[in-house]
Amino acid sequence: MIRVPARVRSLVRIVATCSFAGVVLASCATTTAIPTPHVTGLPAISISVPLSSVACTTENTCVAIGTSNLDVSPTSVGEYRSANGHWTTLTVPSADSSTSIASSSCWNDGCLFVGSQSSGDMVWRYDAGTNTIRSETAPVDATNIQAISCYASLSCAILDDGKLGPRFFTTADGGITWTLHPPIGVGTLDSVTALSCQTNLECMASFINDGDIVYVTRDGGATWTPRTGFTTVTWVALESLNCYGNKCLGVANTSNGWRIVKTKNFGRSWSKVASLKSSDVTLSCTSYQHCVVGGFQGTTSSLPWLATLTSGTVKVAKLKYVPSPLVDVACGSKICAAIAVTTVLTLRP
Repeated sequence: MIRVPARVRSLVRIVATCSFAGVVLASCATTTAIPTPHVTGLPAISISVPLSSVACTTENTCVAIGTSNLDVSPTSVGEYRSANGHWTTLTVPSADSSTSIASSSCWNDGCLFVGSQSSGDMVWRYDAGTNTIRSETAPVDATNIQAISCYASLSCAILDDGKLGPRFFTTADGGITWTLHPPIGVGTLDSVTALSCQTNLECMASFINDGDIVYVTRDGGATWTPRTGFTTVTWVALESLNCYGNKCLGVANTSNGWRIVKTKNFGRSWSKVASLKSSDVTLSCTSYQHCVVGGFQGTTSSLPWLATLTSGTVKVAKLKYVPSPLVDVACGSKICAAIAVTTVLTLRP
């Protein structure tokens, strides 16, 4: 699951009038000496609306979409990458000026994008078989959907920011109908930062504000357990969760900067993988051993930053023709993609 942080969504709006570029990542060899990725930017198909979210199916079709905060056409854009590596225009639903995409996730041949619009919550479904995207019905009782994680074909889970605390919903038909599960038990002021679910609907969720940071469920959301046996004193937030069995990776925003962190016991304890010389980062993985991470350089820079993570080793990519920070990354089973405001990239990490 990739949740687009609010500050990143704000960045997308701010740079909407800037120039945009696209990127294609070079493949990374799996040798002892991990090579430095070289990345060349390519213009996206449309530069009229900034891209803000990207997702990849497990069969490695990737789709990038964006919405505009202006009441002029076009209000939304999209494009998809087919197996042959070509990016093609995708017609997406119209968006109003308040539409904001918060998160996206995929299964083998489809994806769901979730967020909010003036009429309430939004759910868009991408079909990789027909290369179409359409609106689905958001959960009736949902309030401000913040995160989504798909765990099987047509099956996904979401977390919202309910008035009585975040709530957990699931769908087994690609977003047509939704089921609300029992309360998680987090604080009413807690906000969702990430969600990662697996095929047996064992999930890990992270939150920020007045309660515990990490909660897990092993029974499909019937009960949730806070992970309190570790210290997160320096953590501001835990984001971009990617779980594989009991092993999970994420990015922690700490008082000392951003770092990649890991757990091997489903959140009972955590350790640092690497500190990052970048900010506002998002991470996505093809497996526990292979990931990409993107954001911007330093803490105040407007320069893009991209890296691969291979078996715990971070390799910063050399970028060319990439004029703006990366705002989102996503991975399928083999291929990863990332975007800047109108940037698309693919690689095998």
